[in-house]
Amino acid sequence: MRKLILFIVLGMSLSVLSFAQEGVNLVAIYDEIDKAFAAHSPDAIATVLKSNANSPSYELFENYTLKKTRQLIIKNDLQFAKEASLVVIDNNVENFDAIDLYSYIDKAILGEEQKKQAEEEKKQRELARQAMLNAQAKQQIEKRGTYQTVSASEGVSGYVNEEQISYSPLVWTLKLGLVAAMFQTVTKPESYSSFKYGLSFGADLFYPTEVLIFGADIFAAFHLLSISGEQEMMYSVRAIPQIALAPLSKYLFLRAGFAAYPLSSQDRDITNTVGTYMSPAVGLGLGNFYIGETRIHAHADYYPLADDDVKSALEAGASVLLPFNVNEKTKIGIELGLSDVLFIRENGIDNRIKGIFAVGVGNVRK
Repeated sequence: MRKLILFIVLGMSLSVLSFAQEGVNLVAIYDEIDKAFAAHSPDAIATVLKSNANSPSYELFENYTLKKTRQLIIKNDLQFAKEASLVVIDNNVENFDAIDLYSYIDKAILGEEQKKQAEEEKKQRELARQAMLNAQAKQQIEKRGTYQTVSASEGVSGYVNEEQISYSPLVWTLKLGLVAAMFQTVTKPESYSSFKYGLSFGADLFYPTEVLIFGADIFAAFHLLSISGEQEMMYSVRAIPQIALAPLSKYLFLRAGFAAYPLSSQDRDITNTVGTYMSPAVGLGLGNFYIGETRIHAHADYYPLADDDVKSALEAGASVLLPFNVNEKTKIGIELGLSDVLFIRENGIDNRIKGIFAVGVGNVRK
């Protein structure tokens, strides 16, 4: 009886020792698998599994490897998770859990690649769209004027009208007419003509905004010397504000102001010249229009006020300013101008054609 009890105790002791030894081995192998995962080494994982392929606990090693692989999925380390699951399959093609996990990871990687590809394609489409919009903007800019590229925050670029980044938004020109010649013809009651010489002064102002462009046309001429005809002194003065709607046209202006044509004469009974005439003025103008640095202006005005002598009057003119000296802030040039004033009377007309040679100075558009 004592021998039987001794054998039972001895067997139980050996079983406990064997279980404890197996537990120690499991912990050591789990630690090796942990190290292999920490090193991101599929080869190290394969070495651990192959060296313990004959262990009765091998299934536990595979399960632990798959557990570590699933943790990689949570961390979004899909590529290494795929390699780790493939190691388990290479060692045991009948591990269907590993096969399912590998398939899931492969699909997840494919989904990530497709997502990245879609985002890249979207980015490329947006870049292409922006390039197209920039090309269209440049074409519009070339049609509407001179612009410069400026950089904003975060690498964003845009275009700014050069006039808006100049030293001043105001564009001005002053002109002194050294030659202001006028040829006058009067039709009735008797035909009369004269040719006169004088001086003139002019100024153009333009102030651009995003929507409206404001301007002013100021001009005065003094015809004091009669080359032919009677000795009459004729004057002409106009002060006409202008406005343009930039989105439609920044060169076409609506004009409304005042004009006067004083006369100093002792011989009106001979010349039948229109006496002093003053009237409001309305019209259209082409202003602040440049070809290179050459500036072109034109206008057509109607004077509606009637008096005892004049029913109405019209004036049209054009000028070209040709620069010959341009620096950073100012430019100096020669202006050539031609205009015609027509006074419509009850009986006949008084027509005055004027030619001007002037020296002009203005600021440089930036």
